[in-house]
Amino acid sequence: MSHQILIVYESRTGNTHKMAQAVAEGAREVKGVQVPLKRVGEAKAEELANADAIILGAPTRNTKVPLAMSQFLKAMKEVPLRGKLGAAFGSYGWSGEAVGLIRSAMVAQGIRVPAVGVRAKRTPDKASLEECRELGNRVATSLVEETT
Repeated sequence: MSHQILIVYESRTGNTHKMAQAVAEGAREVKGVQVPLKRVGEAKAEELANADAIILGAPTRNTKVPLAMSQFLKAMKEVPLRGKLGAAFGSYGWSGEAVGLIRSAMVAQGIRVPAVGVRAKRTPDKASLEECRELGNRVATSLVEETT
């Protein structure tokens, strides 16, 4: 049985993109899991509906989630996602609220988000990227274990 974890991210400087790649690497280590990685403008509602788990990432800009991800979170409300597994990650320069805001939006929609998420200040270092890989791996492992 194959599972799908959809990773959707926004990145302007490349920092959150690096994190997204690390999350995907970690998830792909788990056998039987497909992991499409999409920029926020490329992801479609039906992909959300078809995914078994959703991992979202965005940087914090002025204490908020950037506009494209904010619009994506609003559009997500039109898709039945209750009971799916989820996680959040993101980079920040000063304050880092985006991860918590994304997590709250997911939980409000009935997505199960057991982890706090991963935050990295500016360019993610080796330790932050390893946290991202672990996050992806944990979500994938949980997904596979739930169905065995």
